[in-house]
Amino acid sequence: MTRKLDSFDRRILAQLQTQGDLGPVELAEIIHLSPSQCSRRLQRLKAEGYVARIVALLDEGHLNIGVVAYVLTTLKSHAPEQTQLFQARIGALSEVVECHKMTGEADYILKVCTRNLETFNALLTDHLLVAPEIATVRSSIVLDRIKSTSQLPLEFL
Repeated sequence: MTRKLDSFDRRILAQLQTQGDLGPVELAEIIHLSPSQCSRRLQRLKAEGYVARIVALLDEGHLNIGVVAYVLTTLKSHAPEQTQLFQARIGALSEVVECHKMTGEADYILKVCTRNLETFNALLTDHLLVAPEIATVRSSIVLDRIKSTSQLPLEFL
């Protein structure tokens, strides 16, 4: 069981979610603690698993990504070997940036980022629609992004 976080810990986590490359000196100015205190707290938050990893969010436009889509897939069977085959197939596709096992109508939802409709169609026809373990594939292309964040709510701590 992890201990309860105080307001300084929560403020550090909030700042890291908006700007993950802040060092202890920059954090200290924002949080109003000494750099050494911020450094210790940051190391502890990482060690305790509150900070899974720190990454850079890249700009899709600069990477020539013009199509973002969500693809609902249903497997023919839920046998372990079929599930493993599907997960290995998805793991090998760089265009699939997220894959979540779901309840409800579909078994999985994939978030796909690709160059254009031609490359999206190739992903569907060459990799998903021909996969022997997949029964159905339904896709929806994102027209406009209303809200997109990597920041998790901290009020449940």
